[in-house]
Parts: sequence; C-alpha cells; structure tokens
Amino acid sequence: MKTVGIISIQTLLVVLLFSYSSDVYAQASPNPGTLERVPILQKYLKMAAPDSSAGERTHDTETARARTSAVRMADFYTREGKLLFGKLVSEDKNKITIEQLEESKIVVSTYSKRDIDPRTLQTRAIPEYKYYMDLAEYFSGRTWDFKDDPDDFIQAIRCYEKAKQLAVGADTQDNERAAQIDEKIKQLQADREVWTREVESRARLKKLELDAEFENRLKELQDKVNASSQKVTESVERLDKTIAEIQSNHRKLEQAISAMEQETARRLNILGNQVDVNRRLVDPFYWVPRSRYPYGPGY
Repeated sequence: MKTVGIISIQTLLVVLLFSYSSDVYAQASPNPGTLERVPILQKYLKMAAPDSSAGERTHDTETARARTSAVRMADFYTREGKLLFGKLVSEDKNKITIEQLEESKIVVSTYSKRDIDPRTLQTRAIPEYKYYMDLAEYFSGRTWDFKDDPDDFIQAIRCYEKAKQLAVGADTQDNERAAQIDEKIKQLQADREVWTREVESRARLKKLELDAEFENRLKELQDKVNASSQKVTESVERLDKTIAEIQSNHRKLEQAISAMEQETARRLNILGNQVDVNRRLVDPFYWVPRSRYPYGPGY
C-alpha cells in the first residue's frame, strides 16, 4: 500500500509538471493543437483518482452483511429468581420470546413481561457465526454421557455446518476458519463411529449381565417360592391338626353334656321318688300317677 501511494504521488507530480509546461507553451505559441492536451490530462487524472463511490458501496455491503449475520441474545431473571437466556425471537411491551436450550433440545418459549424482572433484561448482538459455534460446542460437550447422545451428535454437526456456511468468504482468515470447522466435523463423525461401536459393545455386555442376573434372580425366586410353599404346607398341617383337635373336643363336649343330662334326670327321679315316699309316710292314701316317672319309681 505504501509503494502504491508513492507511485501515485510521483505520477501526479509528473502530470502537473507536464500540464504547466503545456500551458506555458500554449501561451507562447498560437498553434491550437497544443490546447487539446489539457482535456486528455484531465481525463487521465479522473481515471487515476480513486473511486469513492465504489468504496462507499463496499462499505455499505459489508455493513449490511454484518447487520444480517448478527443474532440478538437476551438474558433476564424471573421474579422467582430463575435465570433465563437464549436467542431473542421477538419482543413487545407485553411479552418476550426466546429460543433457549433444554438439555438436547432447542425450544422456543414465550414469557410475559409481568413474570420477569425488567431491571435484569439485557439484550446484545453477537455474530451469527459465533452463535452457531457456541451451540455446536454445547452439544458436542454433551456427548458420551449415554443420554440422548445420538441427538447431541446430530445437533453438534448441524450447528458446525451452519457456522461453516457463515464463515466461508473471500478472506483468507474465513477460509482457515472453515477448514478448522471441517476438522471439528470430521472429529465428531469419527467420535460418533466410536460411540456406535462402544454402545453396541455396551449393549452386549448389558445383555450378558442381565442374563447372569436373570439366572441369579430366578434361582432366588425359586428358593423363595420353595420356602413359601414349605411354610404353606406347615401352616396347612397345623390347621388340620387344630381342626382335628377342635372336632375331638366337640365330640367330648357332646358326650359330656349327654352324660350330664342323663345324670341330672336320674338324680331328679331319685329326688321325686324320695318326695313320694315321704308323702306316703305322711298321707297313706296319697297316690302318684305312674306317668309322672317315665323311668319307673325304682330308677
């Protein structure tokens, strides 16, 4: 740039010197052909001068590109003290809508302005390239926890691809940045292949572990069933024994009651006979009906 500036200054000095010499010669000579050199010099100077309008157009293009490739971010606290942040989708006087991360998902949520602390609401602009790079790093960091890993790999690669599209340009630095993103994508794809093999191996080990555990559990369950069956059998035997004892006691009780009834009737008859004997002693003409003593007077 410095060399070009020196050459331009030297060229300008030569042109001015030549123009001055032409004016002097035109005044000294009546030849009109010499006067035609001045418009030619003016045309040359106009062509050599920098195009300010082209620079303005380039600046406007770069400004528009920077404006369209920016992403608005927002962060704020709710009135309960919860921090929320994400990509600003829309905002008005009543609500705010952001695109935020929830584990392995990107969700769009709308919050009422009444539910947030307006003093904590902050918005800022970041390059869209950086936004997608941050997303890619976030999802890449969530891999290998064996929880939504397929989604994390896909999201990370997708965000890296988007950042690469935004980074590609005529600038050498942009091309180097795109090459670095390509390396990250290749590394993620290689990691995903390794993850797939590890998951398959892990699944086989889990199956073997479950099979061994199933056998142990089945044996434990069989032992518990056998023990329960033995207890049930013993309980049934005790119950049968108790029922037999109850039945035996019931028979004994019936026999005892029957014997008591017979003994009571016998004693009553004896007592009645004694009463009759005493009455005959008192009254010789006293007669007792025979049906009064079903077992006979001598029983």
